[in-house]
Amino acid sequence: MISEIAWADGRCVRFDEVSLSPATHGLSYATSVFDGIRTYGGSIFKCDDHIARLRRSAELFGHTVHYSDADLADACRELVRANDLTDAYIKCLVFYDDTDVSFKAQGSSSKVVLFALPFPSYSAAEHYRLSTATWRRAPASCHPYQAKTSSTYALSYLSHRGRADGYDDVLFLSTADAVCESSGSNVFFVKGDALFTPTAELALDGITRRVVIDELCPRLKLSVTERDIAYDEIGSFDAAFLCGTAIEIMGVSDIDEIRYAKSAVVDAIATEYRRLTNGRSAIR
Repeated sequence: MISEIAWADGRCVRFDEVSLSPATHGLSYATSVFDGIRTYGGSIFKCDDHIARLRRSAELFGHTVHYSDADLADACRELVRANDLTDAYIKCLVFYDDTDVSFKAQGSSSKVVLFALPFPSYSAAEHYRLSTATWRRAPASCHPYQAKTSSTYALSYLSHRGRADGYDDVLFLSTADAVCESSGSNVFFVKGDALFTPTAELALDGITRRVVIDELCPRLKLSVTERDIAYDEIGSFDAAFLCGTAIEIMGVSDIDEIRYAKSAVVDAIATEYRRLTNGRSAIR
């Protein structure tokens, strides 16, 4: 359930008092950008990284955000305190108002709204079944994949809605049959003590993805390679997992007809991620 208090353009208000005109630009033209941030035990995880990404996404769409990064970080903390939250998910939205109903957004102002909801941490690595999405990812020249924008997730919605029966999520492929990501999370594959993940050309270079590559793999003495991964080779890996702010570390048990065994490597990554998010990392 969404918490009672939101933050809208500089002040805390009741969530149900936040109004949205039906002429809001993003409703017609998918020009809104957003980010999702987790709190653990009341502490915000990777707050600066999320706000920096939000600003980059906003700048790509021409938004003017009239708040500094410090202002937005303070807004996140204020929102958590106002709603008395500990483990939570904060959603930050930037969108144009209803000044211009054409796609040009001429004279439009950018609005900033934050809201939150209780969001407990997963207790352990779970297991997801993925089916290949019927929709394909267009080439990087056709879409701004490094912006966290509503337009990207329209395809995620359609693909998730149309996933095969018995599957939890979808796996996007490129038009050249290369692995991209799931509907909202990055994907990794495991072979021995080595990790492999697609490049971020056709996927968001997620913050949790960077945590796995830059922090967890060195701590756990795992090698990691970012490269193109063809769909035809995914059956050669020992294991797979998804990662993202919301999903954390999620083991994958199946991709289409391919079955992966439970993996001690994935369990170790999930355990260390939980320690890191709770400030109890045992590995330095």
